[in-house]
Amino acid sequence: MATLAPKNIRQINETTLGISWNDGHESEFPVKILRENCPCANCIDEWSGKKLIVPGSIPDSIRPRNLKAVGLYAIQFEWSDGHDTGLYTHELLRQLCQCPECLIKK
Repeated sequence: MATLAPKNIRQINETTLGISWNDGHESEFPVKILRENCPCANCIDEWSGKKLIVPGSIPDSIRPRNLKAVGLYAIQFEWSDGHDTGLYTHELLRQLCQCPECLIKK
């Protein structure tokens, strides 16, 4: 089985990012949800796993300014709030998918 990987990443609209995956799945992500789920050590306590981002503290105006592939396993976002240390693994991105099909499974 092939490793899960994005084929295409696109801005669907001002607040939604889309990823087409190599297995045919089409993911949709409100960008605010992506930012709220940043996996970096500034956003998640490395020892306890506790989320350090206060719920509701990310503004609705948050936007990705840039993104880049990290090896063959993750994507790094540069956010409009200046944050850029989170590495979103492909598996994490798939878990965060907000498409209707994935929301039913959650």
